[in-house]
Amino acid sequence: MLSTLNVAQTGLSAAQIAVENVSNNIANENTAGYKKRVVQFSELEQMDSQFTGRGVNASGAYRITSQYMYDKLMSENTKSNYYDKLSNMLSNVESIFAETTDSGLSADLNRYYQAVENLRTNPNSQIYKTTLQTQGRIVVESLQNLYTSVEKQQQTEKKELYVNVDDANNILKEIGALNEKIEKFGETNDLLDKRDQLELDLSNYADVKVSKDNGYYELTLGGQTAISNNTNVRTLNVVEENSLQKDKYTLVNGSVTPNVVYDALKYNEDFTPKTIDTNDIVTYKLNNEFSVSVTMGESLTADWDNDSSTADTTQTIDQNNLTRALVFKINSNVDMKDSIVAYNGDYSVDENGNKITNNNQDNFLRIESKFSGVSNQFDGRISIEKRDNTDSTIVDSRETIYKNDSQSTTAESKVYIAINDKEVPIKSGVLKAQIENLSSDSSNNKYQVYLDKLNSFAQTLADISDKYIQTGTNEYIYGEAAANESLGVINSTGLFSGSNIKTLKFNKDLVNDLTQDKLDYLATIQWKKDLSFDGKGQNITLTNKSSLGEFLRDLRVNVSSDKENVDFSKTTQANVTMSIKSTYNQLTKVDKDEEMLNLIKFQAAYTANAKMITTIDQMLQTLLGLKK
Repeated sequence: MLSTLNVAQTGLSAAQIAVENVSNNIANENTAGYKKRVVQFSELEQMDSQFTGRGVNASGAYRITSQYMYDKLMSENTKSNYYDKLSNMLSNVESIFAETTDSGLSADLNRYYQAVENLRTNPNSQIYKTTLQTQGRIVVESLQNLYTSVEKQQQTEKKELYVNVDDANNILKEIGALNEKIEKFGETNDLLDKRDQLELDLSNYADVKVSKDNGYYELTLGGQTAISNNTNVRTLNVVEENSLQKDKYTLVNGSVTPNVVYDALKYNEDFTPKTIDTNDIVTYKLNNEFSVSVTMGESLTADWDNDSSTADTTQTIDQNNLTRALVFKINSNVDMKDSIVAYNGDYSVDENGNKITNNNQDNFLRIESKFSGVSNQFDGRISIEKRDNTDSTIVDSRETIYKNDSQSTTAESKVYIAINDKEVPIKSGVLKAQIENLSSDSSNNKYQVYLDKLNSFAQTLADISDKYIQTGTNEYIYGEAAANESLGVINSTGLFSGSNIKTLKFNKDLVNDLTQDKLDYLATIQWKKDLSFDGKGQNITLTNKSSLGEFLRDLRVNVSSDKENVDFSKTTQANVTMSIKSTYNQLTKVDKDEEMLNLIKFQAAYTANAKMITTIDQMLQTLLGLKK
């Protein structure tokens, strides 16, 4: 009877613990990170050879979880946040490019075309001239506003990147602090729940992997260890690296020994010397706006050996000192020297940081930006106008030389996340979406794609609106670069200048100088459908050509298409994440209906055990009350 009483007493205690656990589950149903608890019941071990049971033991509550499902949920959650962030970023850009029938860059461009056409019908009308001046200025402002708005979105993302990295670091520190408590007090359910929730929050920012092998906790972000040995926390930091633009005007001939470099100013591709001689003019033009020229046969006083300790000397320009003459004129030009610097070939750097070149002879022309980063990139090209040796007014031929792409270096602005000065190759998450759209060298940088296209548009608009050669009735060679490669009289309107958005200008004062023939030319631009937008001449063979209007329309379509593609991926990924989350929640989250059934069951067990104790108590009282 006493053993039965013990069984009932243990059952009563176990039922009480179970009821309290159910109440705790229901109370924490909506607590972030909480995983339902289940009480572990076990039969008490036998103390002797008796076959009757000794009762039940409630050893405590344990969490319901699945490490496999949890890891999968974190992985898919990271991908989902990556597409969420991309969608948000592209949505902002799409709103920038939004246009209506009467507003937007396309409408402004059409009004500019109409202003040109109106002035063409009456070149002396002051009203039409004023209208063209206004519409030309509006086109430039509209272009620059678009560009600036995209830039501002990019800068906003950069600021938010720093905030997100700080948030991620705070989570890492919290996990480290929790691990210290776990080491001190043991693995309690509440501490483990909190740590799981922090890990899941961290997966919003980057791909997270957690290892608990051999009793040691290790967390990695992008494959780099962020927490090791339970409490050793390594924080993230944002690194920005900017590089200089370096243009080399050299070529490499693949038919000869590899890496043999020759000067494109003086040699043809087959290594035969170019005949640049008396009266020929070599011009370097910066940003389609500023230029310096060297005339073969002119006398130039300069520091030819780049030695300030010796006096300047005067030399006659020929092929032996042409490069050094260009270097001197570029570095002396007031409009160029603050943004670029020219060198006679490669240089070495001495212990004081001075750049040393070999100026005893001409080398290739090297031009660098003075300041690093994409914002300081420039556009340059060299033109050679060959003139008759005896009559300098006779032009024999023209040629344009662009930088050697294989040996030149573009300006770059790179942004990445590092731990202990080592780059973290983040594969997904919010941070991935941001850094790949902040680094100019990233192939996934949508901001840079749109900014480059706007720059290309501005460059082509300025080029074809500046110079041209008329070859027949309503027949023209368009653009300065094209004109520099063709014979004929080069005509200049000077209406637009610049080689990118930031340098683009509408020279309104030159509207008064537009003659009928220039207006006839400008009027044809809106109908020209074979313009190239690669920054080079308009008479080269390219398959991807369009009009100015078509180029803008394609740009807007690309923005909308990018947004639509990301939204499709976002929806697909959201469904995958939701499916895994639903399965995981069914396993780990509190189900109120299930808990109510458990409550009824354990309350009934409690009542039954209590009744058994009451009955045994009555039996004992009866036995004790018996008289002999």
